[in-house]
Amino acid sequence: MRNVLLLLVLVGVVPLFACGEPEGPPFKLLVDVKQLMVSIVDPAADVLWDSVGTVISAEGVDEWYPKTDEEWAAVRNSAIVLMESGNLLMIGDRARDQTAWMQMSRQMIDAGAKALEAAESRDPEAVFAVGETVYFACDRCHGLYWIDDTDRGRIRDTPRTGGQ
Repeated sequence: MRNVLLLLVLVGVVPLFACGEPEGPPFKLLVDVKQLMVSIVDPAADVLWDSVGTVISAEGVDEWYPKTDEEWAAVRNSAIVLMESGNLLMIGDRARDQTAWMQMSRQMIDAGAKALEAAESRDPEAVFAVGETVYFACDRCHGLYWIDDTDRGRIRDTPRTGGQ
């Protein structure tokens, strides 16, 4: 009986050590970070930012926000795209490092999740407010990683203003 128990333990344990580390999913990255930003992230952010606003002029006050199911769905879908784009930025060679890049990608995920919550609540004020959260997540990352940025190399706690 003891030999049978030993044999069962060996049969169960040996394969765990023989296989080594399991391989991750077979991702095939087809675009780089710039292409991801231009084709996926920027358009989604623009939908969110452009969905709610107020302009006060001599002619009066012009306010806009989603009113139809289709308009709210567009804001919701863009929030989901932003949220999942944070994950896309962490995959493979897109990740510039395992520290700040990952933290900022997670901030994009969190900002997208807040945008999704605002869109699902159909609250124009919440969508407007979360636009700032999304902007800060983008701006902090751009300040450290965007190649042509004059502030490259440092993480800003406040956004750029007035063309700085």
